[in-house]
Amino acid sequence: MGELLLCSRMPAALPYFIDSASLHVYSLEELSYYIGTNLYLLEEDFMSEELCAWIERELHARELAARLRKIYRENGTLSEFAGCILEESGYHGRKEAERMIGVLRDMEQKSECECRKLRADRCLENRRYVRAVYEYRRLLDESGDEDAALLGNIWHNLGTACARLFLFEEAAACYTEAYEKNRDPESLRECLLAYCCMQDEVRFGQTADAAGLTAEERRAVRETFDRAGRSEAIAEFEAQADTWTQPGGKSAELLEEWKAAYRKNCRI
Repeated sequence: MGELLLCSRMPAALPYFIDSASLHVYSLEELSYYIGTNLYLLEEDFMSEELCAWIERELHARELAARLRKIYRENGTLSEFAGCILEESGYHGRKEAERMIGVLRDMEQKSECECRKLRADRCLENRRYVRAVYEYRRLLDESGDEDAALLGNIWHNLGTACARLFLFEEAAACYTEAYEKNRDPESLRECLLAYCCMQDEVRFGQTADAAGLTAEERRAVRETFDRAGRSEAIAEFEAQADTWTQPGGKSAELLEEWKAAYRKNCRI
């Protein structure tokens, strides 16, 4: 799983495969770690007879398997099911385990659309931008008569995921759709910033005119864009780029670092 986890029990000889994450786990601690790092991504299909059987057969945790089966067969909640695993493993502290169970309970009180949005938001927060784009688009394709503000927020976050992949044309279109639904000034501002990134003064002006922005409000958007261009991160990037032309510069190494970072952001 990319990290060393201290296990108090003998790991399984045969791992359990979590299909949704394409991941093998070998212990209860690994399973708890997976739950903790994927709270907003867990879905009802995490509960299964196969997982109960694996815990009983490979981890020899028969009492835990029996409790999990009871929850699963009696149509219990995901928070109950995951909570049993978290409490039994002891991998997370008591307070942290309670917090995780609380998050899952909160999710159970939300609509399916809200839950799916939260899962996509989590991908966005974790810089899994391509996965976030996929989840937002699938959610929009399958959404019915949802609240206009909620749909607008989904379009807004889709625009943010596109912008972070440098897809500013797509981002601007998403922010436009978001503003039409949620009338949130933030969506309008991000749309205008996307046009700034594309140096598209024509559509910047057209959008600002349609929204009735004053000269002062337009100037504020441009100042925000200019400040971003003077940020420490940009200054560091330019300093690194300057080394390319210097004798003994590390242009190839820097380029590989940037390519690796971009590939990481594009991972599914």
